[in-house]
Amino acid sequence: MTVKPSGEKRPTLRQEQAAVTRTRILTAARGLFFRDGYTATTLKSVAAEAGVAVQTVYAVFGSKSAILTELRWMVVDLPEADAARLEAMHAATADERVARFAHSIRLRWELAGDIVQIDHDASRTDPTIRAQIQPAEDRRQSGIAAFAQALADDLGLPIDVARVAAEVDGLTMYQLYAQLVRVHTWNADEYEEWLRAHLVAVVGQARPAPPPGIPLGRRR
Repeated sequence: MTVKPSGEKRPTLRQEQAAVTRTRILTAARGLFFRDGYTATTLKSVAAEAGVAVQTVYAVFGSKSAILTELRWMVVDLPEADAARLEAMHAATADERVARFAHSIRLRWELAGDIVQIDHDASRTDPTIRAQIQPAEDRRQSGIAAFAQALADDLGLPIDVARVAAEVDGLTMYQLYAQLVRVHTWNADEYEEWLRAHLVAVVGQARPAPPPGIPLGRRR
């Protein structure tokens, strides 16, 4: 029998019910935003899909944009993908790091790529959303830069860190995942293996940038 620490308080029934209601609203909104579009979806339709009163949706979130904001951070703070990325940062070899990093990207897009698509579509019609997306994108870029820098610092690889980060950025964009998986009907395993192989090539081919003023053809 597990005994809870004396300082840990069990959620009240009201708190548990509130959490369930919040999850139902988020799940309903996520499905409708993706199927019908963010602009076309009303809070009334979200309420109907979630099986709650529209007043409840307003009380919990206040606005449609607040729902989208919470969904957006679900992409950024995704436990499964974050765990794989942490493994990538501490693996013993470059190949292992690349493999775990590719797996983390696969998990993030597989589990939450629909939210990225929702954000992208919503930003076309609502300019304010573009600015709201930026902190999440900044965090993504920071993670990529840290991964590339760690390859150089921890493993001593003589790579052009900025170039590797730029190529990793391009290869790991959600739009590329969506093109391969949704349009060309690859499965997630095929995408992960493709990404791993291309990341290996990026790391293997990277070389330090030439000094300013020296043409690329004269690199050694």
